[in-house]
Amino acid sequence: MWLTAFDMIGTVAFAYSGFVAGARRQLDLLGLVIVAFLTASAGGALSQVLLGEVPHILTNRRATTLIFATVIAGLVLHWTGIRRVDRRWTFVTADAIGLAAFALIGGSLALEHGLGIFGVTLLAFLTATGGGLLRDSLIGDVPVVLRSGFYGIIAVFVGLALFACDRLAGTSAWVADLAQVVIFAAAVVVRLIAHARGWSLPVLTSPDE
Repeated sequence: MWLTAFDMIGTVAFAYSGFVAGARRQLDLLGLVIVAFLTASAGGALSQVLLGEVPHILTNRRATTLIFATVIAGLVLHWTGIRRVDRRWTFVTADAIGLAAFALIGGSLALEHGLGIFGVTLLAFLTATGGGLLRDSLIGDVPVVLRSGFYGIIAVFVGLALFACDRLAGTSAWVADLAQVVIFAAAVVVRLIAHARGWSLPVLTSPDE
């Protein structure tokens, strides 16, 4: 029930986070479109290829339309001065929403293919982080998934929670739908709180430091 909505939400959120990242690096118009497009599509495409499917971005006009509409909306907001799109919290919020939505999509796709707990968790992680990893690499940053402990780990927990709920809910569709909404909301909130409070996993340091 909610998967189509999460797919659309994640596509718009990640396209906007890519647009914001490009705007902060002062990319030209083509650069903004490329970064937004790849951020919104790379993670899902990778997961779909692993499952032997043609990436939906190549066949789904809705996703392409959403990405270009998001870029246009971002340009309008920026050029009219309604909102500066390069503000830090604009990027973090959009990225958190995309992370949660795409982790749900990847995990649900794995469940539909009958994968076990490892497969569900892996696809949730790849779908949620693949686009952001490529985005950060393109603009010359260390990917956030490699330097923020409460980024990739959230995608892992979403995958684990989805698998657990799938086993507990059984054939109850409304329980599964409710669980997806709760997991999505929890993932977004935890990501935003983690960013605000600077939470992260332990980092190895040199013995001299």
